[in-house]
Amino acid sequence: MTIAMIWAQDANGLLGTGTDMVWNVPDDFQHFKNETMGNPVIMGRGSWEALGCKPLPGRKNIVMTEQLDYVAPGAEVGHSLEEALAIARWSSGKTWIAGGANVYEQAMLIADELVVTDLELEADTQGGPAVYAPKILDKYWRVDESRSDTDWRPKSGDARWRVTTYVRKK
Repeated sequence: MTIAMIWAQDANGLLGTGTDMVWNVPDDFQHFKNETMGNPVIMGRGSWEALGCKPLPGRKNIVMTEQLDYVAPGAEVGHSLEEALAIARWSSGKTWIAGGANVYEQAMLIADELVVTDLELEADTQGGPAVYAPKILDKYWRVDESRSDTDWRPKSGDARWRVTTYVRKK
């Protein structure tokens, strides 16, 4: 099983507020859907709730939370990254980590690849909390040029965007 992480970030590495995205880039939403479709998607409780507690269609949804009595209709619940991955292992292929920041930080140690959308904008959290993407260190990751954009894609909604895929160095 390949463990992949996927996120979009602004020019400063901002992911959002922790409960909401602060931009609208429809083509990147479609990219996320295309990449993750048919595969398990692991997300933290905050990300699940930001989606309105509704499962992403066509994917096994796994919600990570330390709350032992948490119920996520339409999804399975794991109480640690290890437990969430064990649920995902029943599927073959790729398992996606889709946020939030705490889940990304935990998964950085074991992920095989990162699919990162950079947005050509500096987002404003309107005074709310700011949540940032994990650092991608060159000593652990290399860019997969064959799966990365060399130029910006056309503007969609709020911004132009480009995708960079990183793979773990052996």
